[in-house]
Amino acid sequence: MERLITDKEKEQIANCGAFAYSSDRCAAVLGWEEEEVEAMMEDEDGKFSKAYSAGKYRAEYVIDLKLFEQAQAGDIKSLDKLETRKRTRE
Repeated sequence: MERLITDKEKEQIANCGAFAYSSDRCAAVLGWEEEEVEAMMEDEDGKFSKAYSAGKYRAEYVIDLKLFEQAQAGDIKSLDKLETRKRTRE
């Protein structure tokens, strides 16, 4: 049976995803057993994995958006970084 995840824990999990925390760090933040967190991370259809991924993607979006805004303002280095990030995802 899957653990019931509170809204506060869901936010913490999303933040762990944004920071690309490992299972042991996530477990420490949440106060859960690492083995349980590892299993939940591996279940791609589970609530934990979805919250973690959402946090990760949201963080990537915020970074890309900032780089895009800086590139629009003429910052060539930001444009280069944004293009590199785009190529890495492909």
